[in-house]
Amino acid sequence: MTPDQIHLFRLQMLQHTLEPYKIMICILVAIFILFLITKYPKCKVKEVANNQNTPKVTLGETLKYLSGNSLFKKGIVAQFLYVGMQVAVWSFTIRLALDLMPHINERMAADFMVISFVCFFVGKFIANFLMTKFSVNKVLLAYSIIGCILILYVAFIPNLTAIYAAVAISILLGPCWATIYAETLKSVEKKYTETAGAIIVMSIIGGAFMPAVQGFVSDMVGSMQFSFIVNFFCFAYIGWYFYYKMKLENKEG
Repeated sequence: MTPDQIHLFRLQMLQHTLEPYKIMICILVAIFILFLITKYPKCKVKEVANNQNTPKVTLGETLKYLSGNSLFKKGIVAQFLYVGMQVAVWSFTIRLALDLMPHINERMAADFMVISFVCFFVGKFIANFLMTKFSVNKVLLAYSIIGCILILYVAFIPNLTAIYAAVAISILLGPCWATIYAETLKSVEKKYTETAGAIIVMSIIGGAFMPAVQGFVSDMVGSMQFSFIVNFFCFAYIGWYFYYKMKLENKEG
């Protein structure tokens, strides 16, 4: 094509790309108008008489308390590593499939991610059932141990079964976020939980950090498969965190 034809072609492709965004903008404008014309009931927060004498804590006091709460800080690290591990495993599963199965394309490799998402929800339901029979700490400790074994399998077994092991890891990721969140908040006094909960949520930044670490390891050693070893240390810490909590609760009991 001539330079003018190339320029025209690029403009046409850009218009195709913008089309979904134009539709999304129209939908959002319609929702905004709907909110404007919808009447909502007026409501106010009621002051409970019994709680009027409860002293309010400042942000500085809360942060000082949380910074001295070692169990809370351990929970923050566990949540940070968990989110990072989940994003890293899901980010590199397709790449792993393409490396170990060079005859397939990206569309076919994406099927492994679909199965991973199904495994994620299945693992959560299984964990919920187990938590009705055993303590939370024991269930998550067992999940972590099995997860470490699967990750080592993915990193060191150079055949197609490593892909299925990577998919199976998602079964063990299901209960982690909500459980770590709740268990970490248990270590905080009630008057500090609002700020503490917000800080735990911010630990999702691990999802931006750990995939970068795994990518760096992959580039450094020249092996996408071996780079999964990064997630081993994440799961190992999560297992240690719940083992530590289990020992602490047994001691207090």
